[in-house]
Amino acid sequence: MKMPFLRKIRAHGFLTLLIIMQPFVLLSGCTAFYHGDTKRENQSLETRLDSKVPGLLNKYNVPGAAMAIIRNGEIVYSKAWGVQRAGEGSQIDEQTLFEAASLTKPVFAYGVFKLVRDKKIDLDKPLSEYLQEPYIKEDERIHKITSRMVLSHTSGLPNWRPEFLIETDTGIEYSKSPGPLKIQFDPGTWFRYSAEGYNYLQHVVENITEQRLDIYMRDAVLDPLGMNASIFIWEETKELAVAMPHNEEGQAVNEWLWQFQKPMAAGTLFTSVTDYARFLSAMLSTKESLHSGSLQNLSAHDLEKMLEPQIEIGNQLAWSLGWGLEKHEKEWFFWQWGDNPGFKHFAVGSRSQKLAVVVFTNGQNGKKIYRPIIGAILGVKLNALEETD
Repeated sequence: MKMPFLRKIRAHGFLTLLIIMQPFVLLSGCTAFYHGDTKRENQSLETRLDSKVPGLLNKYNVPGAAMAIIRNGEIVYSKAWGVQRAGEGSQIDEQTLFEAASLTKPVFAYGVFKLVRDKKIDLDKPLSEYLQEPYIKEDERIHKITSRMVLSHTSGLPNWRPEFLIETDTGIEYSKSPGPLKIQFDPGTWFRYSAEGYNYLQHVVENITEQRLDIYMRDAVLDPLGMNASIFIWEETKELAVAMPHNEEGQAVNEWLWQFQKPMAAGTLFTSVTDYARFLSAMLSTKESLHSGSLQNLSAHDLEKMLEPQIEIGNQLAWSLGWGLEKHEKEWFFWQWGDNPGFKHFAVGSRSQKLAVVVFTNGQNGKKIYRPIIGAILGVKLNALEETD
C-alpha cells in the first residue's frame, strides 16, 4: 500500500508527523508581503511580527528566535527576538549562532553537488567503488548504495546505528564501539530518513577530497557563499555567540550535549540566520555556467537537477537530492527541518517564486513559533510544517 510521506516517516520512527486539515492561524496581514513596495512592506511586516512574536515566545517558553527572508537572491528582511540564555541579558541578533541540526544536510548536499558538477562523484555509481574497503562488510547490498540514494534517503540505512552517539562529561561524542550498522531494506526501493546514509557519503567525500569534512566544506561552500561565521565542529571561542538550548519549560540546558569535536554531515553545523540566508540565496540562484566549473557556486542548471523529485511518496510530497519537497499547484517548495533537543528550526524556499524563509529558535517548543511565521509569509499551508507535539 502506498503511504503518504509524513506517515511513512512516522512508520520508520524518526518523527511522528501527521497532516492537520485545519487551516493555519496566520499572522494576519503578512501574506501580502511580496507584492508592491518592498520598503513599505518591510516596515509593515516588522510591525506585525514585533507585535506577535514576543507574545508567542513568552506563551510557549521559547527564549529566542531569529528569521530571514530572501527574495530574488537578496536578504530583504531579517529580525531576531529574545535572549541566548533564559534569565541572562545576551540578546539574540542576526549574527547569533544556532546549532543547525538537520539543516546541516542540505548544506552538505550542496557541497556534494559541487563534486558531482566537477565529475568527481557520479550520482549513480556505487559508493563502495570509491573506497578500498566496503563500509559494511557483512551485507552485499552495500554495493548498491549510491549518492543519489543517500541524498534522497532511500539508501536502506537507518537513521542511527545502535549506540552511535554516547553521552560523556564533555558532551555528545562518537562511540568507540557502536552497535553494528545494518541495511534495513533493499537500497532504492523505499524511503527512510537516514543520518547514517549521510555519514556514509561523508566518508566517501573525505576519501575523494583527501580532506576532513569541515575543511572541505569551508573551502567549497562556507567561504564561497560568505558563511564566514559558520562552523562544523565546536569552537570554544564561539561560545559567547551561541544561543543555548532550552527545554519545554524554557529552562536552559546546563549540560549541553551537542558540542561535537568531529564534523558530521548529518548535523554538526553551527550557523547564524544571516549565514543560512546566504545559503538559501545560493539555492535561488538563476546564474548559468557557460563551461563546466566556470562558476564558483552551483549554477541554475545544477540547482534544478539537485531539486528534481527522486521519490514521490504521496500527498504532494517528495524528496530531492538534499531537500524535502512539497508541491502546490504547479510549483515545488523545497524544505528541511532542524530538530535537536532545545533547538527547532525550519527553512523553505521556492525557486519559481524566487523566495525563501528560515526561522531558528532555541527552545523545545520552537515549532510553535516557526509554524505561524512561515505559514503567514508563504501564504500557503505546508503539510511539511505539521507535526504532532
